[in-house]
Amino acid sequence: MPKKTKVEEVEKSENQEVNTKELAADNIVKNTMLWTTGVGLVPIPVVDLVAVTGLQLNMLRRICKVYEVKFFKNTAKNIIGSLLGGLFPSTLSRPAAGLIKMIPLVGPTIGAVTMPIFSGASTYAVGRVFIKHFESGGTLLSFCRKKAKKEFEEALREGQKVPAT
Repeated sequence: MPKKTKVEEVEKSENQEVNTKELAADNIVKNTMLWTTGVGLVPIPVVDLVAVTGLQLNMLRRICKVYEVKFFKNTAKNIIGSLLGGLFPSTLSRPAAGLIKMIPLVGPTIGAVTMPIFSGASTYAVGRVFIKHFESGGTLLSFCRKKAKKEFEEALREGQKVPAT
């Protein structure tokens, strides 16, 4: 068997590092999905939304750390808000799911079904969009919301099928 060249060894090492980073980031997303799905069950309107947003922000901070990307809290908040705000029906359904919980008898049941699904799916989508962006060498400051919109919508649909385990 021929000996590997130095270039092949360096490429293999770089690929392993990238895979390790992506794996670590995926684990962060999965853990955060568990938390946001659980928070979606909170019966108090608005509290669940605030908690989910905080968890997603912390997830992004941790992913930035994995990729050694400088984290800017306000920039991250704006990006997450614009990703979620860009989805007109979903943006309405998220607060609506929280407010539906206030309807006696049926409200808690409807909210208990819709909010955890959306919370987990949106967390998955935010995480996947940023992992892809950071994998390509991007930073928070170079993030283009318009470019990411389609990827985010696809990841949101995919996230609704991903169990938070």
